[in-house]
Amino acid sequence: KGQKLYVRLFQRKLKWLQVNKLDYEEICSDLGPVAEELVQGGFLQTESDLQELGEALDLLPAPELKALAKTFHLGNSGTQKQQLVDGLLRLSRQKSLFSLTPAQNNIGAVILKRAKKLAGFCVRLCRGPRAVFSRILLLFSLTDNMDEEEMAAGGQSQLFTILLVNSGRLAFPDYTVQRASKVFGDREDLIRYEASMRALQEVVSAMQGGQWEEAMELYTAAKSAWQELRKNHDLSHQEELPVFLRSFTTGWAYTRILSRGVEVLQRLRRYEEAVGELRSLLLQSVYCPDSRGRWWDRLALNLHQHLKKPEQAICAIRDGLSDPLVRTGHKLSLHQRAVRMKESASFKKYRLQLKDLPTIEVQDVKHVTIRGQLFPHEGGMGKSMFLIPANGEGEESANATVICSVEELSLQHYRQQGFDQGIHGEGSTFSTLFALLLWDIIFMEGIPDVFRNPYQTCPLDLYTDCFYENRKEAIDSRVHLLSEASVKTLHDMLEDVWTSHEGKVCSLVNWERFSSLQQAQSLISCMGGAFLGGVIARMSKDYRHCRGGLPDLVVWNTSNNSYKV
Repeated sequence: KGQKLYVRLFQRKLKWLQVNKLDYEEICSDLGPVAEELVQGGFLQTESDLQELGEALDLLPAPELKALAKTFHLGNSGTQKQQLVDGLLRLSRQKSLFSLTPAQNNIGAVILKRAKKLAGFCVRLCRGPRAVFSRILLLFSLTDNMDEEEMAAGGQSQLFTILLVNSGRLAFPDYTVQRASKVFGDREDLIRYEASMRALQEVVSAMQGGQWEEAMELYTAAKSAWQELRKNHDLSHQEELPVFLRSFTTGWAYTRILSRGVEVLQRLRRYEEAVGELRSLLLQSVYCPDSRGRWWDRLALNLHQHLKKPEQAICAIRDGLSDPLVRTGHKLSLHQRAVRMKESASFKKYRLQLKDLPTIEVQDVKHVTIRGQLFPHEGGMGKSMFLIPANGEGEESANATVICSVEELSLQHYRQQGFDQGIHGEGSTFSTLFALLLWDIIFMEGIPDVFRNPYQTCPLDLYTDCFYENRKEAIDSRVHLLSEASVKTLHDMLEDVWTSHEGKVCSLVNWERFSSLQQAQSLISCMGGAFLGGVIARMSKDYRHCRGGLPDLVVWNTSNNSYKV
């Protein structure tokens, strides 16, 4: 019973809880003795350790807080819980005129004593054992995107995932776990990684809350901690890991904090410092190499717009365009900045330097204008909606109209042109086809470290250049097979994967994207193997940078096998 209660409390946010408010009938109707057992074992703290007035007040519901406020003659503190808590906290900080010694002046202690009496038997998980369990879960399923709640709950979602799998409600793809590399040198290394991830989360949380000064302090402290770490520890082990495992190191986490620090400095208009931090980040390519495009772009913008240093901005653009780790969107962004500079009258004297920049050929796409009747909605804010005739039968629907989105308006436009099938799926249409036609290669055996636990939705190297390098022969062979495949072969390939793996959790696949296997087969009949082979070749070489910016709509005509994207 003690174990069951501990697991449930472990999955909750780390805070004080009233035992009489806990309701786990499936464990026991009276949880008092069970909680007491955990207290004796050193897993739970009791109210005797509760010394923070704010935490004690947080335990009490509004009616009890109101009664407590009344006993201290705080009648006008309002009725909302937060107002009552604020009123009592203000009172606890006041000095009494009649106190002769500091001990007599402790009204906060009196409020705390009464609040604890009202709260009754309270418990909170002891931090030590909880941290050990959290670390085990962190090690078991390394994750580099733990959000604040997940950090607070110490790995709750991982436990929930295991529960869903064990009860048969969730299935992951079949693959072989093969751990070859040691990500952490020792226990201390793991503890340092955990601390760096927590520091990153604190910075992100402060930024999301708009607390820029606090974020600045956190970033500065983390920067010092990282400098100290580099000075006192040999980090060559981290640097030698393949890039997809390097993302689970302290160096990577601190580099992400420094990158966030640039945003904080810019928000505080400290552009000189932001430029200094960007240059420092760009001097290394061990950590976060996928962010280099964003860093170059930002460096060029700060030098050009904010610091008015055009020559340095042009140098940043040149270096960025020459950097092999700068891809697609960021490369285009740097190119467009150079084009704007060339066209600007104020940059006439820098024409020669701008002329020498590497150029990018960007093909224009065909533009189609679709007209529709806009649905007038109040304020003119939010997404535009349109009115289209209803497609129903009979007299009633002959004159009826339907409110629809711009995507539905476009699909209707193409339906009238004979494209009877259409999907508004953005990138997921293509990523789903990519995964279905490459499934066995994505989850193939023999590549060390890409599958390190049984609950992965994709290999760890998917978003890096290693994905293609590790499977080059198999991918090239599949692309060749697709480009020469008949429609029947394409249908069979899709059906084999669909029937064997439908419903398995894969981050690339949205099983709801197509209404049925037949709809997916009809689309690949239209697209043909050569087009699909080209898409797969492109996506497999740089999935991270090629998954975005794909067409929102795909429409096709099943009678003549034509399609548009």
